[in-house]
Amino acid sequence: MKTPQSLAIEIKDTIKPERMETIGKYGCCAFVLMWCLGIEPDDIDAVKTVNNMINAGVIEKDCTVKWADAAAYLTGRKITVEFKDIKDLRGIKERTPVRYDYKGKGHWVGVENGMIKFNPLVYSQCVDKGRPTTARIIKLSK
Repeated sequence: MKTPQSLAIEIKDTIKPERMETIGKYGCCAFVLMWCLGIEPDDIDAVKTVNNMINAGVIEKDCTVKWADAAAYLTGRKITVEFKDIKDLRGIKERTPVRYDYKGKGHWVGVENGMIKFNPLVYSQCVDKGRPTTARIIKLSK
């Protein structure tokens, strides 16, 4: 079992502060993709995974997700992704990344059964005051 101080040292040695700041500000889409694929992004390993995905080139340095490449990296399987404009969450049944927008800013959350089930932030103004605008319908190959 790792201790918090050991984790802090490990992160400092493997992830540069600038990268940590970028992941902290813009990593929501990557964390939501992980959640949608059944990978619970609830500890420091999730941050390391996003860093590794940036290093592998399946996520841009600004945390823009290359959907097919990132899913293949995480699962070893190919996916198809449908980009769909939405106005509400009611029609979403499966785990789905959904983007909320508010005053020119965006934030990704995980939606299932018409409800937000995963938010990588404790609080998001985009979710609180904004509205859902787009979804990524993910289908894994067999």
